[in-house]
Amino acid sequence: MGGAGPQGGGGQGRRQRLDAAAAQLREAAALLGRHPALASAARGLEGRAEALAGGSFTMALFGAFSAGKSSFANALLGDSVLPVSPHPTTAAINRILAPEGEYAHGTARVQMKSAEAFQDDLAYSFSILQLSKPEGDGWLEAVRSMKPEGVHPAGLPHYGFLKAAAAGWELAKPLLGSVQTVDMPEYRSFVADETKSCFVDRIDLYYSSPLTEQGIVLVDTPGADSLHARHTGVTFQYMKQADAIVFVTYYNHAFSKGDRQFLTQLGRVKDSFALDKMFFIVNAADLAASPEELEQVVKHVDGNLKARGIRLPHIYPLSSMTALEAKLGGDEAMLAQSGLGAFEDALGVFAGEELPKLSLQAAASEVSAARKRAEEWARLSRQDAGSRQRRKQELVRTAEQAKGLVGQFASMQQGNLIAQETKELLFHVRQRIGFGMSDFFNETFHPSVLREDAGQLKRVFAGCGRELERTLVRELEQELLATTLRLENKGKQIVHAAAVQTTEDISALDAGLVLNPPEEKEWETPELKEVQLEGIVDWNAAWGYFKSPKAFFEGGGREKMRTAVEEQIKEALSREVSAQEGLLTDFYAQRMGDAQHRQAGALQEQLKETVDALTASLEQGERPETWDTLAAELLHIEKRMTS
Repeated sequence: MGGAGPQGGGGQGRRQRLDAAAAQLREAAALLGRHPALASAARGLEGRAEALAGGSFTMALFGAFSAGKSSFANALLGDSVLPVSPHPTTAAINRILAPEGEYAHGTARVQMKSAEAFQDDLAYSFSILQLSKPEGDGWLEAVRSMKPEGVHPAGLPHYGFLKAAAAGWELAKPLLGSVQTVDMPEYRSFVADETKSCFVDRIDLYYSSPLTEQGIVLVDTPGADSLHARHTGVTFQYMKQADAIVFVTYYNHAFSKGDRQFLTQLGRVKDSFALDKMFFIVNAADLAASPEELEQVVKHVDGNLKARGIRLPHIYPLSSMTALEAKLGGDEAMLAQSGLGAFEDALGVFAGEELPKLSLQAAASEVSAARKRAEEWARLSRQDAGSRQRRKQELVRTAEQAKGLVGQFASMQQGNLIAQETKELLFHVRQRIGFGMSDFFNETFHPSVLREDAGQLKRVFAGCGRELERTLVRELEQELLATTLRLENKGKQIVHAAAVQTTEDISALDAGLVLNPPEEKEWETPELKEVQLEGIVDWNAAWGYFKSPKAFFEGGGREKMRTAVEEQIKEALSREVSAQEGLLTDFYAQRMGDAQHRQAGALQEQLKETVDALTASLEQGERPETWDTLAAELLHIEKRMTS
């Protein structure tokens, strides 16, 4: 395959398949475009054709830093492009795409963090380490005097970030907020050198490879256990908008806490996607001592995914290093042995066939509606003069009624439906977090952290409490983001159902008035209120439940503490959820109203075109054979689209 990425289907690339699909749509659009009565349908099909032929395909890579995401990306690209050992806490979002415009092969566009964003990161890391951030450049001295003793394990990545930032500050300070265009060696240093990467917001690398030349954009996201994990909205947008999600785990490595949170979120949103766009990679599969051992590892990963609501996951065990070596050496046998080919073939089918099929199916629905109109217009043209005159008089009346129905659809108030849906979804959010409370406590207040030899146990204990609060904040934020996706889908369903009912009511007035509700585009995600749970429990006071690690974990101290503080935590969570309810209801009620107006405008345009065409047919402006021929040609295209 030589790095061609998603080829499949007898070697035909994604671009060729999309061009073939776009050609079908253009053929149908050209047919419709000859008739003014079908102008809006022609424009719709032409727009779909443009999107298919020119659209990129975004594949987002997720997983912990130890999973070998960079090695996997290099195997897909067929070259050693990404450094394989970036610092685990400070890596930026890294996109690899085909050269374009002023950006030649091997150049990178590095967007540095703004001064404000960097200050926010500093303040957050200081707060995690239970320190107040010094003013101005005073933070440098504070960081240089820091020691790792007594730092809670969850704070160690922040400790590492601050040390790296202090070491790189003098060189990075004048670059904050700027965009740097760099070559490959500089690119690699921005990715791998922690004293540089901690100041980077995002990097776009323009790199020509068989994968990127197929229009595929590879996005290497920061690990779920990185500092960036606090920016849950960034991860969610890639989860929502990426065409494919690829989660990489390393052979026999346990899932980190960040991994588990990410996979739980995937389980929440999986059913909201039109297609199953998730792929799971077990990297370094060549470490298996036998096929049986590999099968057990895959079975273990499968069980973990199902436990987080990801049913029937697509799992691909492979060796990225073997695959890259095979591609660089042109060794087809070694490439087959690596296991990468199975993933590339599956991705090829998904990117070049399954995903475009959604657009073709929607286009086929538009072609079908146009065909039915042509058939009805042909039938009308064949009626005798008296029948045509009576039908023409009826059409004046039914057209006005139809306009009224579209107007009623545009002004429908359906906010109560989305309000009820929001209330029910948020009720279940509260319930799920409540059910998981015991696990959150046990995972945060853990014997591996609160040990006799830990030193400064009271400080570590308070750190556990704050880590529990942060865990609950992340959990609630992820639940709320998943709720936005469910509400978007529900809002679209409500609007679509009302639009379909309107077209059916119009068709009942006159069989010749065949309208087709337009497809609704993706809605933006609302900006949620920041979740505030810090300081809801006085963890210094709760220290009284901790006599010793043995008494706390074996003598029931942890359970007594949880019983004492759990109710106030749940009350705080409930307040935070309630604070979001009105925002979500108002936001999606507004989006629904906007969608109704957009769709009503499209239906009014279709209605005018249809009435004009019916009138022309009744006046014998078009011969029946014209519509017969058009209907037959459209039926032929329709069958090809759905075959």
